[in-house]
Formats: sequence, C-alpha cells, structure tokens
Amino acid sequence: MFGYVRPEKADLLIRDFTAYKAVYCGLCKSIGRRAGQIPRTAVTYDMTFFALLLLSLDSRPFETREESCILNPLKKKSVAASHPVLDYAADVSSLLAYQSALDDLQDGRPVKGRLLAGLFTRAARKARKNLPELNDKLEAELAALYKAEKGGSPFLAADIFGRILEGIMAGGLRVTETVEEDRDLLLALLLPAARALGRWVYLIDAIHDREQDEKAGLPNPFKGMPEEEARLLAKELLIKEEETVDRHLALLTYQRFGALVYNVVSLGLPGVRIRILAGEALPAL
Repeated sequence: MFGYVRPEKADLLIRDFTAYKAVYCGLCKSIGRRAGQIPRTAVTYDMTFFALLLLSLDSRPFETREESCILNPLKKKSVAASHPVLDYAADVSSLLAYQSALDDLQDGRPVKGRLLAGLFTRAARKARKNLPELNDKLEAELAALYKAEKGGSPFLAADIFGRILEGIMAGGLRVTETVEEDRDLLLALLLPAARALGRWVYLIDAIHDREQDEKAGLPNPFKGMPEEEARLLAKELLIKEEETVDRHLALLTYQRFGALVYNVVSLGLPGVRIRILAGEALPAL
C-alpha cells in the first residue's frame, strides 16, 4: 500500500511507540519467514496498522521477544512473536506488493514495474496458495478499479479501493479469535471502517500525486482542477472518511493497543492530511 496510515509519533507514549514498532518488526519478520528476505521490503505502515487493529481485538496472548534486525544485527529490540494475525497480514502484504508492481507496469513505469514484479512473484505465488479467495477478490476488484480509472470514473475507483480493504478486513477477522457473541458487532463496525479507510487512502494518494499524474497523463480524481479547488475538495472528502473511521472504531472494546488505535485514527490520519495538503513531507517514524 502507500504508507499514509501512521501514528502521530509526537503524541505517543514511549511504551505505545515501542509496541507499535514491535508490531511493525513482527510483521516484517513474518514476511521474511513466509516469503523470503527480499519481500520484507513490502512491510508498510498501512498494513502495520491493519495488523495492530486485528491484534487489538484478538483474545489470544500477545507476546514480544528481544531480537536483532537484519538491518541492525548488533542491537536487539522488542519484536512481536509469531501470530496468525501477523501471518495473514504478511501474506496480504505480498499480494499487494505484487499487484502494486503490476500497477506500475500499467502506469507507464515498465522498468520499476518489471523489477518489483520479479522480486515479488514468488512471494505472491505462496500467498496466493494461502489466501486463494482473497487473491481472486483482489484481482477482480483491481481490474474493476483500473477500468473505472481508464473510463474516467476515478471517484468510483476510490470506492472500489474501499471494497478491497473491506475484503482484507473480512478475511482478517476470520483468523482473529474473539468472543463469538462479538462477531456480528465486529463485522458491523470494522467493515464500514475499513471501506472508509480504503477510500481515504486512495484519495490522499491522489491529491498527493495530483501534479505528477497531471504531467504523466494518468487518471486522478482531482485532475484538471485549479490547485486550491482540488485541495478544498480533497479536504472535505478526506475529513468525511476520517469521521466515518473514527465513529466506528470508537465503539469497539480493545484487548490491547487502544491508545495506539486512537492515535492513528484521531491524530495520525488528520496529521497526514494536513501535511499533504500543505505540501509538506511526512516525517520519518
């Protein structure tokens, strides 16, 4: 995905940021175990939040271990232990990375697209075997998304991307252990939140890349608009999706990570929106 769904670091307690990094590193290591070392580059802030949200609702114990990293083998840090939720998120990361490479091929970036597709082909093949139904849904929805974009319906494409995240969330709930009586409530709250978040990701990426897409002749919901008009429309649409995500996730009862979920949804998403619309770079975490 894109890396826009992230915490507002300055407002996190040290223990919460440590927990966030543990999930990030745990997802990275899970990708490594399931797909190999090179595909670990597929780890993103977006899928880290997705995994963190599902872990926050899972009734099984959450454990961390002190482990070293391939990028810094001399220093050990807290890393989430192997968990079914992380394994699911790892497979989804591989599928999305491969589809992103194919997207680059379609968008006129053949060198980058072929390189990344080659790097992620094996990882995607393995993930496809583990998640055949989700893979079929992803391929069908992405085909519909490309058709909507080429047909001049980029706002429809945003909704299709929302359906993609909704499908990923539905699959994630199947590997998450919760109290059985809570299942219907979780579906009623998480699926609309995931769909709204998907629309938000598509729109924030579109306004971020508006100028670049204009020059390349690529589809974009804000293409052809005066800059100020595009930013005002983007702000209105993004705030609407943020409110939908916040409204639904605020009603959940979390086993853990409640403060982290709040930070990402209530502070992180608006913070990213404000920086992107102001033309500022996103800070490193």
